[in-house]
Amino acid sequence: MNTDPNILEFKNERKPMVGLLLTVIGLAPLIAPRVFSGFEDVPLWVQLLTAVVFLIPGLWMLFGLSVHRLDRRRGTVTSAWGLLVPFKSSERPISDFRTVVICKERQTESRKQRATSTSTVHNQTRTYFIYPVKLICEDDPPETELVDLIDDSDGAVDALRNLREFGVKMHELEQKRKASGRSSLTLGKPSNHTKALDMAQKVAAFLDLKLCDLVVRT
Repeated sequence: MNTDPNILEFKNERKPMVGLLLTVIGLAPLIAPRVFSGFEDVPLWVQLLTAVVFLIPGLWMLFGLSVHRLDRRRGTVTSAWGLLVPFKSSERPISDFRTVVICKERQTESRKQRATSTSTVHNQTRTYFIYPVKLICEDDPPETELVDLIDDSDGAVDALRNLREFGVKMHELEQKRKASGRSSLTLGKPSNHTKALDMAQKVAAFLDLKLCDLVVRT
C-alpha cells in the first residue's frame, strides 16, 4: 500500500476463484490425454480450442493486474497493465482532465441450467449494473444531455428518436476524443453505487476536480 500523500492508487478487482476454475478447465484437455487412459483420442484441435477459450481469460482473471496511479507531485495519471507485474503502461497529464464522473452501465450474463426433472437445458440471463468512475476532459459530461432529450420528448416515438440522435452524437464525440488524444479514462468499475461514490469523492478531492454523479441525475 502506497503511503505517499501525493500519490493515490486504484488497483483492479479481479475474480481469482472464477479465474482458477477457467484455468483448470483450459488445462484439463491438455493434461488429461497424457495422464489418464481413455483420453488419447481427444483431437488436438479440441485441446487447443478449449485452451484458448478458457485458459487465456482464466489466467487474466487469476493473475491480471491493472493499476491507475494519480501523482500530484509529477502531475500525471499513469495506467499500467500486466500479469503479476505491469509490463505495459501509459501516462497522461492531470491537466487533461476537468471532471470525475460516475456512470451506470447494464451488464448481462448468460448461464445454462439443467432442469431437475428432465434433461432439458435452459439459458438463464442475469442482468446487473456496474458503476464506472471516469476522468473526462469536459466541464460537464455530454451524457447529461440524455436527461434533457428525454424531458423534451413528446411521447415514446419522439423519445426513441432523441435517444438515437444522442447515440450518434456520443459516437462522434468519442471519435473526436480519440483523434485528439483526449479520451476519457476509466479508473474502476465498482459493483455498487456506494463504492463508486466513495472512489469518485476521493479522486475529486485529491485532484481538486468537479464531481458529476450521473446515477443521481438520471
